[in-house]
Amino acid sequence: MAISSSSEKVLPLFTNLTQTFPSQSLGDDKWYLIALAALTGAGKPELAPDLYLHLISQPSYSTSSSRQALTRRLRETLVKCVAIYGVCRPLEAIFAIDSVQREEDKDYSFSRENWQCDAANYERGTAWLGRIYTHNMAPIDEKFKAQKDFGWISRNITYGLYLSDHSILNDIETELVVLAGIMIQNLKNETAWHLRGSRRVGISNENVEKVHQCIELIADFAGVKLDKVPRVADVEHEV
Repeated sequence: MAISSSSEKVLPLFTNLTQTFPSQSLGDDKWYLIALAALTGAGKPELAPDLYLHLISQPSYSTSSSRQALTRRLRETLVKCVAIYGVCRPLEAIFAIDSVQREEDKDYSFSRENWQCDAANYERGTAWLGRIYTHNMAPIDEKFKAQKDFGWISRNITYGLYLSDHSILNDIETELVVLAGIMIQNLKNETAWHLRGSRRVGISNENVEKVHQCIELIADFAGVKLDKVPRVADVEHEV
């Protein structure tokens, strides 16, 4: 497919991201998860197909099955982002990707077809919430006592439905998506929590800082300020 004018502008960003992202430690199949989550959250969902077309131009996506697998990963990134910044921008992004896909490359699977808001979902969501927050969960639970709707949503929906499902994106990939989606909104507290959470799922201090730098590159490209967010060094003592 032809390269669009927007692709010509965003391709240098993709190059910078691949050079900055710690691929040697985390793998070269993760930088684009951050790119998609942060660009969409920054109000640039129209660039999602440019990212998709850039990726499928690479030898590793030379088959229809590999492109379908990529679609599942991109879609899951956007599904998880619904819990981070709402449905409209992810919907805009996935429809934009769909518009440039060849029919044989489309994936018709349905990851949450059998999902139920039951005890197992609650336990799975609570377990993942506990892994990210560990000993920091108690003061949040204290606030939830007077905000029960948000406590219920956090365990059953945000974590139960969305973030604890690692069938497509694993634990580290999920946390990278969450960190990118939150940080691009310039949110101080939630960014701190997930810088800390990234460390707790096993990403090194150095690599979390490199991920932060990737998100800064995207923010600069999108014209978004990140003047409120801390760095991983600021929360390392809490890990």
